[in-house]
Formats: sequence, C-alpha cells, structure tokens
Amino acid sequence: MDLAEGYLRVARLRLKYAELALEEDHAFCVRTSQEAVELSVKSILRLLGMEVPKIHEPARELLRNKDRLPSWLQKEVENISFISRWLSLERSPSFYGDEEEGIPPDELYDESYCRKALESARYVYEIAQRVFQEHKKSS
Repeated sequence: MDLAEGYLRVARLRLKYAELALEEDHAFCVRTSQEAVELSVKSILRLLGMEVPKIHEPARELLRNKDRLPSWLQKEVENISFISRWLSLERSPSFYGDEEEGIPPDELYDESYCRKALESARYVYEIAQRVFQEHKKSS
C-alpha cells in the first residue's frame, strides 16, 4: 500500500507541475500529464493486486484484468486505457520533439492540446484516488 500511495503523491505533484507549465511550456505540461497518468494507473494496479508492468503505458494490464475490477471501474477502464495509450505516445515527442521533422518539443503543442492532456490526467488521477479510498476503507 505504501508504494501505491507514493505513486499517487508523485502523480499529484506531476499534476501541479503540469498546471504551472500550462501557460509557458506546453511540452512539459504534456510530459508531466503523461507521468501523472502512468503513476495513477500503476497505483490502481498495485492497489488491486495486479501486475505492475515496467512500461510507460500500463493500462493494458487493467484491460486484461477488466473482470477483476469493481463494476464502477469496469465502466471507466476503456477511457483510462485510451488516455494512457494516447499520452504514452506523446512521452517521447514532448521531451525530444519531432526528430524526423526537426521540430523542437515546445513547437509541437499548443495550449488547447496541453489543457486536454491535463484534464485527462486529472480524470485518471481522480479515479485512482477513488480506488485508493475504497481500498483504505476495506483494509
């Protein structure tokens, strides 16, 4: 439980960093939003006693174990998986830019895209928080 709670603490910090970057560094906002999603999903997996893969897109494991999830979470797993997959694909470009086209990361994203990434990360984090609270009550 300590590791899952630690993932959530770090995910919350990543969301704060993303919020700070919203106005001036859209690539960093996208990057830290991705990290918040990854950590939130890994927290959910750990809390539910599932394998926590050492990859940047861990939501596949949630999909594989959908039948083991609480019913309310089963309804959310497709959205979580979509967000996790989408932002995991942005991880590298948000850090390195588009190397083939020679576009730096700060020119790849606008504020609207950044806001969408941040809102999506908040959504996944809030679900992870709910899983954590429910797990705490049942322990």
